[in-house]
Amino acid sequence: MMKEHINFNTVAKEHKKLYKSGKTWMAATLMTVGLAGGAMLAGTTANADEVTPIQSAGTIQASQQATDPELANVQSDAQKQQSTIDSANAQLKDQQNQLSEAQGQQSSAQQELDQAKQAQQAATQNDPAVKQAQADVNQAQQQVDNQQQVVNDAQTALNNDSQNIQSTTSAVSQASQAVDQARQTATDAINQAAAQQANEAQNKIDQLESQGKAQASQSLDNQINNVSGQVTDAQNNVNNTNSKISDLQDQVKDLQDQEKNTQTDPNIKTVPNGVIDTSKSLLENVARNNLWMSADRSQDNGNIIPQNIYVSPDNDKTALDPYANIGNASGSQYDNYFNTNFDLVNQNTGMTDAQKQELAILMLNEINHAREQRGLKPFTMSEQKYQQAQVRASQPSANGLEHNENDIISAFGRDQYECLAYIPTNGGSNMLSLLYNAAGTLGNMLDADASSDWGHRENFLEDTGDLNYDAAFGFHLTDDGQYYVLTFDYDGPARNNTPNMMDRIAQYQAMGPITGDSHVVDNSSKINDLNNQITNLQNTLSSQTSKLQSLQSQLQNLQAQKSNVQFDLNQLSSDQQAEYNNAKETLNTVNDWKQGQLSNLDSNSNVQNALNKLSSAKNNLESAKQTQSEDEAKLQQAKDGLASLNQVLATKQSALDNAEQTANASANQAVKDAQKKLNTINGKIADLQNAIATTKSTISNAQAQLDKDNQKIADIKNNQKPDTGKDKGNKGSETTNPTNPAKPSDGNKGNVTPSDPNKGSETTNPTTPSTPTTPAQPDTGNASISGQAGHKPATSDKGSEVSDNTATKPTIVLPTTDKENGSAVSGAQGQYTTMTREQYKEQQAKLPQTGNSDSKAVIALGVLAGMFGFGLVTKGKKEF
Repeated sequence: MMKEHINFNTVAKEHKKLYKSGKTWMAATLMTVGLAGGAMLAGTTANADEVTPIQSAGTIQASQQATDPELANVQSDAQKQQSTIDSANAQLKDQQNQLSEAQGQQSSAQQELDQAKQAQQAATQNDPAVKQAQADVNQAQQQVDNQQQVVNDAQTALNNDSQNIQSTTSAVSQASQAVDQARQTATDAINQAAAQQANEAQNKIDQLESQGKAQASQSLDNQINNVSGQVTDAQNNVNNTNSKISDLQDQVKDLQDQEKNTQTDPNIKTVPNGVIDTSKSLLENVARNNLWMSADRSQDNGNIIPQNIYVSPDNDKTALDPYANIGNASGSQYDNYFNTNFDLVNQNTGMTDAQKQELAILMLNEINHAREQRGLKPFTMSEQKYQQAQVRASQPSANGLEHNENDIISAFGRDQYECLAYIPTNGGSNMLSLLYNAAGTLGNMLDADASSDWGHRENFLEDTGDLNYDAAFGFHLTDDGQYYVLTFDYDGPARNNTPNMMDRIAQYQAMGPITGDSHVVDNSSKINDLNNQITNLQNTLSSQTSKLQSLQSQLQNLQAQKSNVQFDLNQLSSDQQAEYNNAKETLNTVNDWKQGQLSNLDSNSNVQNALNKLSSAKNNLESAKQTQSEDEAKLQQAKDGLASLNQVLATKQSALDNAEQTANASANQAVKDAQKKLNTINGKIADLQNAIATTKSTISNAQAQLDKDNQKIADIKNNQKPDTGKDKGNKGSETTNPTNPAKPSDGNKGNVTPSDPNKGSETTNPTTPSTPTTPAQPDTGNASISGQAGHKPATSDKGSEVSDNTATKPTIVLPTTDKENGSAVSGAQGQYTTMTREQYKEQQAKLPQTGNSDSKAVIALGVLAGMFGFGLVTKGKKEF
């Protein structure tokens, strides 16, 4: 059976021996060959130092072939990393020594620089040319300082001038205000002296002008009232004529319709006690077909259109109507009365004029029946009175239920007995519904009028004796459409010859009842007669309209004159005219005196004194400005002198600088040389500090790789075989090259002044770190193992700086057997353990000896040789 040998790679170590040659320290290299003897004995029989793991029967050969090369490869890589660490530690120590020496040189160079600067200062102070130039500069500086004081004094004087101008300007402003105040005081005195007489004269003038305008306005009012009455009469005539024409045209149309209708009229509707024609008015239907309720209100004849109204007894005016339920229209037999096509009222614009006439007749018919029951004469309602009532209803005072006498006279031409109320429009969609609403308003004024001291009741039931007073109802829809303003006015018998509208009931009755029978009617004679009347009325209407337009134009002119009444002296009496002229003359005299006094206001003594003070203040201001101008010129002259002296000072200072430069020529060069030397040493220190940082990084990286190698060896010991690379899914750890240590060499970064100050400018080349030597590549026989067994150097507190004095002990990872681990069972694969060299030797002493001790010594010699590093060759003096 073949034995496996522990294979330590031969490592050459260089030792440095220093000796002095003149002023230069030299180094000689001694080479120690570590494992030469071990190589010569490679074919001898293994001794106790060669440990061979015990393999299980039947698999020992395969196990040895799979495990021993892997262990050797890992150990080899670990040793290479350890070699890198040892070499870097030695290099770090040398770099730190160089840094210490350079820092000493830095102190010496700084001392030389200080001495050169002192020599430079002494040379400047003792040079005669410099002294003379300095004296000239001092003299020029004194002249500049003196001139600067002159400038400062001139500036102070100018500042004082500005304050003086500000003060005199304020005095001018105050004097100007005093002049204004004096003038205002004089003006007030003049105005006050003239005010009383002027006011008395003006008041008299205003009084007389107002009287003249009032007289003219009164005359115009009289004319306006007269013409307004004529306009009202003319308008009433026009309205009456239009109404007559409309009535006649309606009659013609009715007659023509009668001729055309040979079949039952679709407008004919059946109601209790007869029929109604929905195309005709409520008044015509009830009059022609006698559809009135009984005049005796205690009797119910089945009709629902009232012709009488309840009036409570005079001795019990608040008594309720005992027959209120008679004539109730709630039954379905009365539906045709409320047909939407029967005498409809437009809910937006309200009743037409024909409907207003119809409602006025129906309401006055009820009042007249109540008067007849009391033995009173019925009212008439002329067409003119009706038209006047519509004008009265449209007036704002009527809308506010206010009995305005002027408005009443304006509408009727004279004062009237009057009642005002509201008729609600709610539910009044046709004339019958609106008649019910109006009847309710009349009932309240007759039977619930205590709050008005029964004044409305008295007007309706006024005893007119044997006379039929001309009365009329007026209606006007309010702006919100919720009510009709109701007016009732009368003042005596009719004063015109216009028809009595109450006769229309009889006229309708004379036309005969409305029927739904089919018949042929020839009304041509009646129609021709009516057309002739219409023609005559139209001619009359044309004349009336022309007259109305002329009166309206005259009225507008009078109203325009009144709104712009101008005073005219002729409006006054002769005495008033004389009084007016005297007042005018007095006012003119006072105004002339006042104007003369105001135009010579500055002659007032107080004003004159104020003006004198203002003139004096202005003179002072001009004097101050003149002084300021002179001082400004002086300041500018002083500044020009200062600028000239500053130029002289600059010339002297330049001469001084040149003298100092000449005196310091040699001393300046010495300072520059010393400064350059110090800068070079400072650069060397910076380079060494950077090299030390690089070396520390090299040690840290190699140590990390060494830790990985030791972990792999431990894994082999614990029977955790590294991946052989056959499993592509898990290739294990890849081989890592050891980190290259930094290699110091003779750099060429400038000459460095030696620390010995007696050596003058002699320089040496500083040692500069260079690219570290690349260590040998690890055995690639097993790609899953990298590195070599080694050790961890001691570290500083920061874990990166290697101590120079701590000796390191490399560790060795060797295969072991189950017996060595105290196990009774043999493993199928070899186990491995990590130990120091002393532990390893102690273990070997316990094993049986199978060879001679010479081989063991040779192997130990090889191990010791691997612990040495490469020496560094330097030209400077080194102390180890």
